This record gives sequence, structure tokens and C-alpha cells, in this order.
Amino acid sequence: KRLLDKARTKGAENEQPGGSPEIKVLLNTTWKKQQFERKVFILSSLVYGAIVLVLLGLLIVKKEVIILTPPQIKEKVSITRSTANEPYYKEMALFLTQLVGNLSPNTVDYALEVFSSYLDPSIYETVSDSLAEVADTIRKKQIATAFYPDKIGKVGAKWYVVGSLYKFDSSKSQNAEIRKGGIVTYEINFKVRSFRLYITGFKQRNGDTLREAVRAAKRQRG
Repeated sequence: KRLLDKARTKGAENEQPGGSPEIKVLLNTTWKKQQFERKVFILSSLVYGAIVLVLLGLLIVKKEVIILTPPQIKEKVSITRSTANEPYYKEMALFLTQLVGNLSPNTVDYALEVFSSYLDPSIYETVSDSLAEVADTIRKKQIATAFYPDKIGKVGAKWYVVGSLYKFDSSKSQNAEIRKGGIVTYEINFKVRSFRLYITGFKQRNGDTLREAVRAAKRQRG
């Protein structure tokens, strides 16, 4: 009976809040470990947040440069938030002038839509109206144009793409009469804003106006 009473007393002690000393020690250790891990997590979060803020500050202050190396371009071209290097402007001048110089009734709408997407708001309406007239003529007369650039140069802030423009009847698959429209020059100005290229000036002129621009620049330099 005494042994039974002792066993009951010991069991009652174990059922008391907190349990045995071993359990108390285990719970206390686990709680301290959780508190430590929580403090480490908070400290790590604060450090991480500070690093993110520093990096954001650097991105705002630093002038970011994006390097582009398309496979069809031999030179590296780069563009920043507000400017680009000359190889980039050169390649875009060739691309855009050939886009607007090579037209047919089947491609004119898409080609001019892509070209117009580069137009600066300041010239969008004027140039778009002019291109719409070109598109209307091509569709009505069923003609096509082909532009073959011969040379490209830059004078001041303006790019000049000089080449031969051909016209032919696109409705005739064979023996179509090809008419050379003569030498033409596409004059184009660019501007970069927020990493995006805009056309701020565009004109098509008859003849080699690049040669004239180079001569005029030389005369100004004296």
C-alpha cells in the first residue's frame, strides 16, 4: 500500500503544471532557441532591407547602360536612359529607312504601322498623314517600291541614308516594268527617352542630300 501511495504521489507531481524538471528544462531550451532564431530573422530582414535600399539608390543615381549584341550586327550597340552609341543609331537608320522604302500592297500596312510606332509625338500626326497617303497610292495603283541603300552618314544630329528607289507593278508576277525612281535620301533624327528610341525628324528628298550636307558643314567650319 505504501508503495502504491508513493507511486500515486509521484504520478501526481508529474501531472502538475510544468511537469518534471527534465520537461521544464527542455521547454525552456526550446523557447530560448525560438527567441534567438526570431532575433536572427529580424536582424537578417533589417540587413536585407538596408541592402535593397542601397541598391535602389545606386540604380537611381547611376546611369544604367544596356549592351545589345544582336547576331546580325557586328559591332556592339548600347543604349542608356537618354542616349545611344553611333552603331545603334546607324543600324536603326538603315532598318527604318528600308522598312519604309520597301513597300507593296500586301506589306504596306504592317510596315508603316511598325515605322509609326517609333515616331515622336511631336511629329506623329504630320508624318503619319504623309505615310497614309503613300499607303493609299500603293494600294490603289498596285505598285511596289524597293529601296537599295548605297551609303549612310551623319552630319550634326541628323542621319542620311542615300540609295536608289525602284518602282514596279506588283500585280504582274513576271515581266513587270521596273522604273528607277532615281537617287533618294532619307533624312532622320533620333532621340532616346527612358531607353526607348524615337524618330524626331523624318524626310524623303530627291538626290544625294548627304553630299550637300557634308559640303555645307565643311563651309561652316571654314
